Amino acid sequence: MNYIKKSSENNFEKFSSIGGLMVSKMIVDQNIKPCFLYREKRTRPEDSGWRIFTGFESEEYTEDPNNIGIYNPSTILKIDPSLENILLKGVGSVYERTEDNSDWYKVTDFDLEDDYMITNRLTKEWSFKINNLFERTIEEDGTLYYTTGDKSIRISIWNSDLNREMLFEKYKKNVENRDQSKSKTLQQFEFSDSEVFRIGYLIEENNDDKIYNLIMSFSIVDQEVIQTAFYFDEESDLDWAISTWKNISFKI
Repeated sequence: MNYIKKSSENNFEKFSSIGGLMVSKMIVDQNIKPCFLYREKRTRPEDSGWRIFTGFESEEYTEDPNNIGIYNPSTILKIDPSLENILLKGVGSVYERTEDNSDWYKVTDFDLEDDYMITNRLTKEWSFKINNLFERTIEEDGTLYYTTGDKSIRISIWNSDLNREMLFEKYKKNVENRDQSKSKTLQQFEFSDSEVFRIGYLIEENNDDKIYNLIMSFSIVDQEVIQTAFYFDEESDLDWAISTWKNISFKI
């Protein structure tokens, strides 16, 4: 998972390169602070996905491309430093506030164009459901990588000579006896059904001064294992990780 390191001491010129922000020119030209923003699935690699508005724009105003500019994060942060933490939130985030100096709050009833569930086929037999907001790439070693920025999944699949019961016992022992010196097991999981054995564990890890949660999970059938790593910043996303893991299914 690629984590974004925040700037320090409001040195916004060193703010991480998350990509360009599409911003109402009311904010930049008239120096009006934003009161509404959302992050959608980016349209190109240099796009952050952030769309930022004052809240006073008419529909006619926003439909005119001449009224929207693309800016570096540092430009907008100098106008409104309160966005520093919010700009690190993932795709699908929507925030609003009532006044210039009031607190930001998360919006849950705003519809984003790409916010819907899809079925992603991993192999001929394996598939799982995931929100279309996630970007999918393949890493050099063949690992599948899905991310919104603040939630990510890495998936690896391999074969074995062992049957399902033997594989389950092997990974159960690995989970129970894992080295606790680097990261303590916070919780163990087992979500098995008639088709797939599932076992895993939850830990906390640290990367570039950022603490995040990680569920390492194993989904097992005869002679085949899917290892899935779920990374998420907020503890409230634990249910997302578990439900996504349970959605990994095997059909012959």
